[in-house]
Amino acid sequence: MRMSVILPSFNEPRSHETLRTIKALFPEAQVIISQDALGRGKGWAVRKGVLASCGEIIIFLDSDMDIHPRMIRRLLPFLEDYDIVVGCKGIGGMPLARKLLTVASRIYIKIMFWLDFETQSGIKAMHKHAVLPWITDSFAFDLEFLTLAKRRGLKILEIPVLANITKGKSMKVIWKALIDSIKIWFRLFSL
Repeated sequence: MRMSVILPSFNEPRSHETLRTIKALFPEAQVIISQDALGRGKGWAVRKGVLASCGEIIIFLDSDMDIHPRMIRRLLPFLEDYDIVVGCKGIGGMPLARKLLTVASRIYIKIMFWLDFETQSGIKAMHKHAVLPWITDSFAFDLEFLTLAKRRGLKILEIPVLANITKGKSMKVIWKALIDSIKIWFRLFSL
């Protein structure tokens, strides 16, 4: 079964290292570094990668190596029974401020969007038919994509993955993600 791995990149210095690692682990995989040189957003870059993909299995993977590409192997077996498999990072090794933010974010998403799984993890595996169109171009696109998938009745599973969080999120990024999530909520639920 052909697999396409999409690596969104906005000036990410490790994207070519990630590509080489994936090619070593999965020589038959199509690997797409979807460059976002103009800063249009992660959602835009992933969408561009999906349009260029030809695999029956689609993987979204952040290109910063916080989640090692070998974690793809952890998700793939579950695609026999599920449409989408989402990686879930543990919070054990995170600094306290990041832990609090992560827990608060997960509670917020559960209350506002009724999603019982992590949406912002940097790894997701899915069948091509499960890639539903989304509008959001920003970092919060995953939230819209997964909410649409759940509403469509697709089977989604969350699986723990190992992660090495190397950088924090700036307050600007956090604030923008919150604003984007509110826009997504109004677009999806207020009609």
